[in-house]
Amino acid sequence: METFDELQNIWNKQPQPRAVISSHQLIQKGEAHIKELRAGQRGTISILSLLIGGLITYFIFMDAHLYNELTVGLSIMIGVIIVRVLIEWMSVRKFNAIQYHHSVVAFTHQMQQYYAWRKKVHRVFIPIIYVSYMLGFSLLVPIFREYLSTGMFWYVVISGYGFLTGFAFLMVRILRKERKLLEYLTSMNEEGM
Repeated sequence: METFDELQNIWNKQPQPRAVISSHQLIQKGEAHIKELRAGQRGTISILSLLIGGLITYFIFMDAHLYNELTVGLSIMIGVIIVRVLIEWMSVRKFNAIQYHHSVVAFTHQMQQYYAWRKKVHRVFIPIIYVSYMLGFSLLVPIFREYLSTGMFWYVVISGYGFLTGFAFLMVRILRKERKLLEYLTSMNEEGM
């Protein structure tokens, strides 16, 4: 009986076969993912563009060009957000260049290239942009202290740095999600679909 139990244990340790996904389900999943990506990119570009507009409006109406520290701080913040919008726009162009109607292997290869680009964006460009934006905001803090009431000053400082902290956690989460997707695409290509 020991032999049978050993065989049973070996049998139970076998890897379970993957669930078979129909081509229709795969296409639906891919289309949903593409819609989600496009909506996210449009949303990011829209939000950042509104932020640029708000900062430029503040710059103009507060006569920021008259104060050196204010000019430098706002210019840094506006500049890095413009760079971020341009990077997102480049990502949209790279994503739109992907040929969906080629073979699955060619498609996954193009998606791997796209996500490798996004990985570079999130690991190289975003931290530089983030630190630069934080520097620009930090340059504004002494001006806020001088021209705002104590309560308003602390509100701006706490909400500003609070937002930047929350944004850092969000970026880490997005980076992890995209890294997992890149690993999945790489494994699909290695299996030779």
